[in-house]
Amino acid sequence: MKKLKENYNILKLIIFSFILIISINKSIFANDITFEIQGNNFTDDSVILSLLKNIPQDINKEYSNDIIKILNDSNLFSNVTVKYEDNKFIIKVKEFPNIDKLNFDNNERLDDEELELIATQTNLTNFNTESLNIFINEIKKLYESFGYNNVKIDFYEKFYQETNTVDLYFNIQEGKITKIDNILFNGNNNFLAQDLKEIIKSKTRTIRNIFANNNFKPLTVERDKYLIETYYKDNGFLDIDVQTKIEYLETNKVNLYFNINEGEIYTLSSIKISDEDNIISNNILDLINLEITNFEQIETIFSISKINELKNNISSIILDGEVEFFEILVFDKKQRNNVDVLFKISSVEPKYANQINIQGNSRTFDYVIRRELQIIEGDALYPNQIQKIRDKLISLNLFETVNVKEQVIDDKNVNLIIEVKEKQTGTFNAGVSVGTLDGFSIVTGLRERNFYGTGRSLDVLVNTSQDKNQFKLITTDRLSYENDVNISYSLNYKQNDYSEASSYKLDTFTGGIGIGYKLNSNLYHNVDLEYVLKDYNITNRSTVSNTILDSSGANMSYLIKNNLRYSTLNPGFVSKNGNYINLNNAIETPTSSSNGFVRNLITIRNYYSSNNNIFSIQTKFGNIFSLNNNDILTDDKFALGGRWLRGFDIYGAGPRNSRSSYVGGNNIIVTKLDYSKEITRNSNFPIYLNIFNDYGLLWENKTKPTNSDNSLRVSAGFGLKYYSPIGPIGFSWGFPIQDEDYDIKRMFLFSIGNID
Repeated sequence: MKKLKENYNILKLIIFSFILIISINKSIFANDITFEIQGNNFTDDSVILSLLKNIPQDINKEYSNDIIKILNDSNLFSNVTVKYEDNKFIIKVKEFPNIDKLNFDNNERLDDEELELIATQTNLTNFNTESLNIFINEIKKLYESFGYNNVKIDFYEKFYQETNTVDLYFNIQEGKITKIDNILFNGNNNFLAQDLKEIIKSKTRTIRNIFANNNFKPLTVERDKYLIETYYKDNGFLDIDVQTKIEYLETNKVNLYFNINEGEIYTLSSIKISDEDNIISNNILDLINLEITNFEQIETIFSISKINELKNNISSIILDGEVEFFEILVFDKKQRNNVDVLFKISSVEPKYANQINIQGNSRTFDYVIRRELQIIEGDALYPNQIQKIRDKLISLNLFETVNVKEQVIDDKNVNLIIEVKEKQTGTFNAGVSVGTLDGFSIVTGLRERNFYGTGRSLDVLVNTSQDKNQFKLITTDRLSYENDVNISYSLNYKQNDYSEASSYKLDTFTGGIGIGYKLNSNLYHNVDLEYVLKDYNITNRSTVSNTILDSSGANMSYLIKNNLRYSTLNPGFVSKNGNYINLNNAIETPTSSSNGFVRNLITIRNYYSSNNNIFSIQTKFGNIFSLNNNDILTDDKFALGGRWLRGFDIYGAGPRNSRSSYVGGNNIIVTKLDYSKEITRNSNFPIYLNIFNDYGLLWENKTKPTNSDNSLRVSAGFGLKYYSPIGPIGFSWGFPIQDEDYDIKRMFLFSIGNID
């Protein structure tokens, strides 16, 4: 039995071997094609054969063309020929020399390591024309990103035949940086050139900003074109078309032209909700309709960003109603110059964030980005969150581009990949302001929005003039990881000379801490606590007010400030449309050197425009009262005159003891009515004729000044506002209609930099 079993196993082995031999022979004869490779002195046969993937079973001499194409595309050979004879492909190749060393001369802006990195990124490994051209073009693009647009690159090679290698020697003539001389806009009938210049990244140097980077960068110009189109579309001009033209000057400068075809403006016609899956309740639907109604009462122009804000608000309402897995799709339908908007709400299968990976932030710390996401690993991911994440990161103004991608893991899990491209976040500005009210002043400032990659902002301001010197430092950061509240710290030192108006000088040091946050896109609230140290220096004891005389020397106090700001004003230099309301409350706590007070001030601005006509109504009214029923210090009271009551000096109207002893008042009401009409026909640097009528009333003091009758002041006049390349320039002539003998008039006002 054992013998029989051994014979059986031997028989099985013989049968298996026979079948294997038959299978091998069958495979060989099915495709008995062979390859002979010639000329490859430095490249192994196996490397070349590995390139010939997916060889068909039924092969013939027509396959020669495929072989030639595959080997040519490999960029390993300068020439390839193929001959087919007796089931054999004879492949003859001529190899490109391999590059051994790269040498660079005259490259001052880019160092050798940067250029060698480009060689690696472009896979420059052998000496062939295509790879060399790609490499040289990438170098030129990098130089263009710094403003070098006339770079010339020559090279020669040193060939080593025994090893089939070359050393390449590049001579780089960098030339000079091309500068932008002028940026000009044509066809911008609805927006000022100054407004558009604020949007784009290309800059020119002006007196107001002599340190601007005005390097000409073609890629930046293309980005500017996109930014202008986006800005127009966000203001209702959906058919906007922007073309650029570059005029090269002999001075290695360029004039940059943006030719704009605005098209017609589109108005918002209707907003509707579709809920075919019936996932929202009637209560939620009522809240959504209320949100839409409020939106339609404010917004009349179709704006993509405003529609996205409304979409986010609707999403928040649905989430608050405990509906989690849904998406909102936005559809818009254009009919003539109207747009109908449909929000389609539908249910979706839940997905969860498996990993959140951040890429491209070489400077910014991860936590600065993660704290904006409102989502962590393992959380449910809603479809509209992707856009919200992108919008939130863009709003930080730290990144040039933000892309958020989903990488599907399985049916319920995805990885989020956030790709950011950082941009320059530090700016230095310098400018001048000239006027009959403030004299000549120089303003310099440094701002960094991403201090050492922490997301913290740092602002430094120096403002010097004849009667005022100021140094201010403010730093702002997020209060905590979980919220959008900002916390700020500030130091402010001011020197004010009130010698001519009130017979004293005042040095003020302020240190403060505050928190601020957005209630919505238009409403901002902040609360500040400040420590204030004042030093009064009397210049004329016979004319100075008694309250200032009594406070001579150092005075210490604490201030609690509460500010609520609402604004729908259009962006840019010229306010044309929208509303602005600012409510400011300040409480000075009583101390050993201060009696304390409560001050309230409300400022309201309303602008309306039609064609080239602008109408505005500006009003402010305020009140201050002592917590201990004492006199209020002059510098804490309200003053009347100057820009808020044209035709009068800056401390020209209201209670006073003498010409050099202005007292001010505890209550103020001022209203300015303005009508402006452009007289330059849609110029890039428009001139507006301005007609105005001002009303002001300042009254009440505990101790009645020598001159104080609490009467209304009225003035009227006209002026010119010129939005020039160096900044806004204003001329106005004001004529008091109702005044008092002791008032100080100033008919003519002139200002560069501040004309409101």
